[in-house]
Amino acid sequence: MTSSNSLAHIGIKTTLIILISVGLTVTSLRYKQPAHCETLCTDAQSCQIGQCRFGEQRAGFPLPFVQDKETDSPTTGWGKVGPEDYLYVSLGAFALNVALYSLTLWLFQRLLKGLFSSFQA
Repeated sequence: MTSSNSLAHIGIKTTLIILISVGLTVTSLRYKQPAHCETLCTDAQSCQIGQCRFGEQRAGFPLPFVQDKETDSPTTGWGKVGPEDYLYVSLGAFALNVALYSLTLWLFQRLLKGLFSSFQA
């Protein structure tokens, strides 16, 4: 294989890993902590099960990069992460999640390559 083919192969593999990592990061928005926020609780009362304060619920894994915001939320979405909160993404945490998923996928790919090469020998 020539060096230009090798560089193209590395470029395609890197692009695929990054694209899959972005997809995994966006999919991680389904991971919300605390998990069940049905209603809003205020500072005047203590929160019960199924209640959250403004800004308490966050989404994303391993680093949360979306947080419930008080502004622009309909009253039914207070205390919960919803589509209107996706406008306030923490780009730093998003980039770190993509980097962590990319590293994990790259290591997994290297592990599989090593395993298959040991079986062929």
